Amino acid sequence: MPTMEKLPNFRILELDYEALIANKIYFSAQGFPKLESLRLKQVFNLEEWNVDEGAMPCLRRLEIEECSGMKILPDGLRFIATLQEMKIKAVAKELKDKVVEGGEDLYKAQHIPSIIFQDY
Repeated sequence: MPTMEKLPNFRILELDYEALIANKIYFSAQGFPKLESLRLKQVFNLEEWNVDEGAMPCLRRLEIEECSGMKILPDGLRFIATLQEMKIKAVAKELKDKVVEGGEDLYKAQHIPSIIFQDY
């Protein structure tokens, strides 16, 4: 990630099945300066995702699909004011419960106009 997040014109990033070996990813401040769309799909081993304030300042769309190891949203999502849509699909019940109305992680996503939950 440290190398990829510094690429100046990266607009779409899709991390699919077995794209990550590690169970943690970190997006630093000023990382992915023009990223507009991020999709994490079937990244089963991802357990921890950290996002610094200032990372992904242009992100508009986030999709998390079948990331069964992920139990919480990164705290840094609350700083991404440009985020317009977040789709959460077929994730662990623990993650979904934290993001729904009254969930303990809702404060991280309450600024997002469209939050879509889908199950298979």
